[in-house]
Amino acid sequence: MVQRKYKIIKDSSLKGITKEVNDQIQREYKDKEGFLYQSSGRWQCLGAPFFENGQWHQALVFLQEEDE
Repeated sequence: MVQRKYKIIKDSSLKGITKEVNDQIQREYKDKEGFLYQSSGRWQCLGAPFFENGQWHQALVFLQEEDE
């Protein structure tokens, strides 16, 4: 089974939206004791960024596959 979450990131500059997208894609996950672990899912860009109403928008999807 595949689970999906969607998110729209908005920023007034293309540089700002690029930083936020990279932060989401490259996020490291830590448990309560500070050890890094690999997430079973990840954020991916869904299409290209677009400019509307004075802000840049980028759609992201979080894909997580689960074994049945």
